[in-house]
Amino acid sequence: MNLFKNRFLLFYCFIFTSFNSFGQVDETDILSAKLFVELPDYCPTPDAFDIAPDGSLTLSCPNYADRSKPGVLMRITKEGEVSKLVDVPVLQETGMSKPMGIAYDDKGVLYVCDNQGNKGRLLRMTFNENTLINTEIIASGFNSINGIRYYNGAVYVTQTNLPKLKKDKVVSGVYCFKISDRNITINNDNSDKNLIYTSITQNPNRQVGLDGLVFNKEGNLLVGNLGDATIYKLTLTPEGTVSNDEVYVKLPITVAPDGINIDLKGNLYVAGFAQNQIFKVDTNKKVTILAQYPDNDGENGALDQPADLIVYGDKLIISNFDLMVAKGMKNTKHSKPYTLSYINLKE
Repeated sequence: MNLFKNRFLLFYCFIFTSFNSFGQVDETDILSAKLFVELPDYCPTPDAFDIAPDGSLTLSCPNYADRSKPGVLMRITKEGEVSKLVDVPVLQETGMSKPMGIAYDDKGVLYVCDNQGNKGRLLRMTFNENTLINTEIIASGFNSINGIRYYNGAVYVTQTNLPKLKKDKVVSGVYCFKISDRNITINNDNSDKNLIYTSITQNPNRQVGLDGLVFNKEGNLLVGNLGDATIYKLTLTPEGTVSNDEVYVKLPITVAPDGINIDLKGNLYVAGFAQNQIFKVDTNKKVTILAQYPDNDGENGALDQPADLIVYGDKLIISNFDLMVAKGMKNTKHSKPYTLSYINLKE
């Protein structure tokens, strides 16, 4: 990044831009993110968050940018102190682990989406304080396991692609597992009893499916289709099946919504993976751009392909994945620094 651009990112900020749920985005850069922490070299591709029982953040690092590095989970305190929590146990067949979505249950057990192509696993990791004492496999054989949430005794996970169901367009899905389930084999098709919802991505220019998900306070599951830039609201039965689905909000087709999170008031926050953007969707479905950056190297907290976000006190913490280079994405290369950004939600 040249000196002029660096100073521009540091000192110049436009007001937030709003539009209705079917409107157009103002392309003015909104440079409101700041540096939360810089990550060590063994975490080059930070991904997903959850809040640990002790109040610290847990961060997954699948480390696709450097496959010589194992997948790790990081611990980050409210004061920004960074340390390794644990190396995620590898799959013996591949010698790797690639943790993406993570979620704690109400007893502090951690569930991890280990995304290894068609050998993906859903892991259950039990800790004694910060020491891993046991790892179990809830299910294995996932083609593209990605996001996860815990709710009411079950975990819900997304698969961005179910190739066995594809005809002319990508099909993706949501799975539900009881936390007591163990060693389920996933076939990645309609024979999977745990598959509760599927979505067909219509956008021919980005054939990727369901990705980020979060529960609202009413117990509805909000899940985003990355290719179609659409957030769906799923109404669930007590058994965890889907009784109704509807479009909650549509974002501009260029956005590629990845991680989504929600605050106590019901405001939804969305990581715009393709265009270095962060969106807020209020309870009236009014959409606001909280941050938007040009291509950059992530210095000083600039958004650099944001993958996930989480409401953490009065901050919105954001991971900068900074890896994918493809048509329609602002990111042009992977580079240091490896960072988490934040937006102050009280400003």
